[in-house]
Amino acid sequence: MKTLIVALFISIKAFAIQYSPLDSTYYITLPTCDIVSNRTFKTVKERTDWNVLKANVKKVYPYSIYVKMKLAEMDAQLAFYKTKKEKNTFIAKSEKELISSFESEIKKLTVSQGKVLVKLIDKETNSTTYQIIRERRGVMSSLLWQGVSLMFGGNLKVEFNKESDKNIEDIVNLIELGLL
Repeated sequence: MKTLIVALFISIKAFAIQYSPLDSTYYITLPTCDIVSNRTFKTVKERTDWNVLKANVKKVYPYSIYVKMKLAEMDAQLAFYKTKKEKNTFIAKSEKELISSFESEIKKLTVSQGKVLVKLIDKETNSTTYQIIRERRGVMSSLLWQGVSLMFGGNLKVEFNKESDKNIEDIVNLIELGLL
C-alpha cells in the first residue's frame, strides 16, 4: 500500500506540479475523478422502472449521437450548395442513405424507446425532432410525421428537460463514463 501511495505522489509530482515564473508558489493541478455510487430504490417498481429506462437509453443513445454527427455533417455540406434545388437533392440523397442503413433497426424500436430517442435527439442537437424535420423537409412533412407520432402515443415536439428527465441524464452520464 505504501508503494502505491509513493508511486501516486511521484506520478502527480511528475506531471501536476507547475511553477509560474511570475509567482513564487507552486500549484498542483490534479485530474478530475468521477465518483459514482450504486443507486438505492425505495420500491421494487422504482428499480424496475430504472432498469427499463436504462435498457431503453442504452439502445437508442447511439442513434442520437449518430443523428447529431449526421446533422452537423449535413449542415457543413449544405453551405456549399447554392440553389434550393441542389440543397433539396442533397437532403433527399442523405435521407435515402440514412433510411437504407437504419430502417430495419428503427422499425424495431418500441414506443417508449422512440420517446426516449426523441428526447435524446433534442438533448444532443438542441432542436426538437419536429424542428429538424421542418427545417429539412418542410412544414407539410413535419406535420405528417407529427400526426403519425401522435397516433402511436409519441410527440416529436417534446423537449429534453434536465429536471424532469434527470434519470435519462444520469444514464447518459454513466454511458459516457463507460460504466454501462
